[in-house]
Formats: sequence, structure tokens, C-alpha cells
Amino acid sequence: MWARPEDPAQPITFPAELRSCHPHVAFDATFQFWWQGNAQAAFWTARRKITEWADQVTARYCVTQAGNAENEINTRIVNGVRVQLAVSPQARAAAEAILEIDRQTALERLKHRAELERIRCLRESVYSRPDVARSYWLYHHPDQLNAMLDIDFEGIAEKFGDAGESRFLVIAKLIGDFLGRLEDGDRRYLVGQLGQLFSSYNRPDLAERLDAS
Repeated sequence: MWARPEDPAQPITFPAELRSCHPHVAFDATFQFWWQGNAQAAFWTARRKITEWADQVTARYCVTQAGNAENEINTRIVNGVRVQLAVSPQARAAAEAILEIDRQTALERLKHRAELERIRCLRESVYSRPDVARSYWLYHHPDQLNAMLDIDFEGIAEKFGDAGESRFLVIAKLIGDFLGRLEDGDRRYLVGQLGQLFSSYNRPDLAERLDAS
């Protein structure tokens, strides 16, 4: 029975299910707030707004962080509203399984990234350069010098070149194409600036070779 307007405010308690940051895994919430009056429409509007606001907060949390989510709601919400969050064993188990999948996925992604970087380095900096490839091979097989003599490192380098040029060669060709389309004065100016850049990176030898070219 609804309280009459002159009656004192009464505590109202109601349950709700609130989202977590993982789909289909929810918090079980119990809300308590004080209400006075018999306007049912206003009561249900207030209840809906409280629930929607709290749902936006919990949607940023995993159910394993129920204490943090509860503290944020109770710290920020007004009008004496309090909430208690609970997590069912099933929801906790589901969240922990999702977190473990996320960890494994992130780990696999890092492994793949490291493997791709290693392959790129081998392709661009090792196998595409016969002298480096020989040194690399001998470093890993120090007791097989004679076997190294039978490996066609030049042929390997050519095949890697056919498969795709290194990004450094691509950049060099782009710069060469750009310089080739400039007027003589502009080209000399840009080459001079490039020489200064080499020197600023402690490579005056490259600047000298650039001047002599």
C-alpha cells in the first residue's frame, strides 16, 4: 500500500540485474532508497533512472571487480541511494574463463608479432644480403664451415628479392624517384640538406659520399 503524502519517507528495496563489461555476464544488484508519496509514475521513473545510471557504471567493470563498481556507485549517486552488488558463482566462473581467453589471445598476438618481426628482419637484413647471410649461418653452425661453401647464398638473396623488396629499398627508390623529378637547383639544395642530416646523426662519411656522388 502506498504511503500517504503526510507519512514519513520509507526505505524502498528492489533487485536489478546490471551489465558487466562482458556480454551475458551480469551483476546481481540490490538497491535501497527512500521514497515518500503515492505517485506511482514518479516512483517508477525514479527507479528506472537509478537502475539505468548504475548500469552504465557497472558496464565498465568485470564481475571480479564488484567491490570497485559498488564503491563508485555509492560514492557518486545522490538522494541516499545505496546499492549492494553480488556475483553468482556461474557469473564469476564465466568472467574468469573470458579473462583467461583474453590473456591467452593477447599472448598469442604478441608471439605472432614477434615471429613476424623476426621473419621480416631475416628477410630484409639477412637472407637478402649474401655476406650477412653467410655470417649468420656460420654463427649458428660454427663447426660446419665446409657445408657453408655448398650453400648458394647469392641465389637465396635473389629469391628473396623476387619475393618482395625490403622496405628500405622501397623507400630509397621513392627518394630516388622524387630527386629525379626535381630541377637541378632544387635537387642540389635537397641533397645538401640530406648531407647535413647525415652529419647530424654522426655519419659524416655518408655526407662525404653524397658530395662525391
